[in-house]
Amino acid sequence: MISNRFMRQPSRWAIILAMAVGSGCTGTTEEEGPDFSNLVPVTGVITLNSEPLPGAVVTFLPKQWATGLGETNEKGEYSLSTANRPGLSPGDYKVAISLLLSAEGEPQGLGARSSLAQPPSMLTAKEYLPRHYADLGTSKLTAHIEAKGGTFNFNLDAPELAKPPRPESGTNEKGEPAAAKAGDDSPVTPASPANAEPK
Repeated sequence: MISNRFMRQPSRWAIILAMAVGSGCTGTTEEEGPDFSNLVPVTGVITLNSEPLPGAVVTFLPKQWATGLGETNEKGEYSLSTANRPGLSPGDYKVAISLLLSAEGEPQGLGARSSLAQPPSMLTAKEYLPRHYADLGTSKLTAHIEAKGGTFNFNLDAPELAKPPRPESGTNEKGEPAAAKAGDDSPVTPASPANAEPK
């Protein structure tokens, strides 16, 4: 879960994420262990106020097992993996989308978050997006993955936020140095995101 507690303890989140990536947090039962036999392709595009959102981490959380993780590119595109294996098991998922920014405005992706040796940029990193998108405990975003997989596009409506910096520049749309802005500390307008539907 990405929350206020997460923001105070990024190292703990990194350990949890590393365990999820390494072990997969997958399986049918605890006795059976991981099951990667039915992974299907899951892709999509993440936009913020209708603009591509690069550097965001996308998490698909099921009722049990098979957590899917992905990271958006410059076009806001992502693809999910389970324990470093492409794809995700069919089923119903809760979705969270997080854009964690360092003090210099650089997105902290899966690599920085999952490293057991915390990079300095993670120590002061803050969540840019509102909690109702970034926190699995409060997110209303969902997805139903069918047996053939699917494409799930999410547009995050947050007009109170300026456009985040591009990963390669560290500046905002005006060319000014961008500081990380925590979604938890910012005014949050009521969200009414429609759940993504597979194409």
